[in-house]
Amino acid sequence: MDRPFRILGVQQVAIGGLDKNKLAHFWCTIMGLTKVHDFKSERENVDEDVLQIGEGPHAVEVDIMQPLDPEKKPK
Repeated sequence: MDRPFRILGVQQVAIGGLDKNKLAHFWCTIMGLTKVHDFKSERENVDEDVLQIGEGPHAVEVDIMQPLDPEKKPK
């Protein structure tokens, strides 16, 4: 299939669930990604850990997140 664009790479992947600790166990302990920082926002209803695999221009960020309030959006 001929496309009018080129995919250069992946910069970021976001993965959500109700228990960020289970996600962290898989992505950090089993897959070996490194946590680089965390982020919480009541306005966005998110508690997020920012993980990274790779370095430099080839680094990929994996954001694992859970809602602060599971009854609010995003779910």
